[in-house]
Amino acid sequence: MIKALVSIDVDLAASRTIRFACQLGYFMPVELHPVYIKESPPRELSIGSGWARHHWEQELIQEGKKEISEWIASEIDYSPEVKLMEPRVVTGDRDAELLRIMEKEAFDLYVEGARFPWNQAMLYQKVHSRLFQKAQMPIALAPVLRKMHKLLAPCFDGAGTQALGRALPKLWSGSSLPVALSLLQGREGALQPEAQRVREALEKASCQVGPDEVFTAFPSPPTDEFLREYGLMALALERGVSKDSPRLEWLAQFKAPLLLVLY
Repeated sequence: MIKALVSIDVDLAASRTIRFACQLGYFMPVELHPVYIKESPPRELSIGSGWARHHWEQELIQEGKKEISEWIASEIDYSPEVKLMEPRVVTGDRDAELLRIMEKEAFDLYVEGARFPWNQAMLYQKVHSRLFQKAQMPIALAPVLRKMHKLLAPCFDGAGTQALGRALPKLWSGSSLPVALSLLQGREGALQPEAQRVREALEKASCQVGPDEVFTAFPSPPTDEFLREYGLMALALERGVSKDSPRLEWLAQFKAPLLLVLY
């Protein structure tokens, strides 16, 4: 079963987050752990008495639980097979609190709804954020929702293909959603050995893997028809990716749910 930490809020992005996570539940067992991060108390309470701060935080947590309980219950109806754990409400800095949870508990996937503008500059900032740099699991981002037909796994280079080979067999083990390994056009021969190792690892993990495909949707942006053919992409990206990276520029034009594997 996939154990997914899901960062939510009461907004449209969070709605996509929950629905995306529920979509995964159609293809594999998923256990959702929703976390709602509320802002820290005002400065006057922070420097005041311990009782005032504690009382304020408890009220904030109870208010937060009330805000999201009914909302999550309505969203989970999209996939009743998903196992929903009791939502957590935490006060403090969002990234710091999420990292604290990740350090204490083991998760297979982190999911958020891409609340930031989906462009190259913001993607760069997000990848280089402390949260993403420290996360030791694939990260799911859902700027939009699409019907999932296949998991597209483009292989751009040897190091990225190896990273996919480490992450996907564990995450996608036993999934009924097929994986399409797609080798960058012009590099099929060089990437074939690594892609074959990924294929063998996926098959060993009881994943459905289609025949290798040639990836022609780079550097030109993928068409909407191309995106509809798959519905979900797993992309390996260097943690130190540069701001002017062609791959990052291309990713900013990829409007489909994403499984980001940082290496």
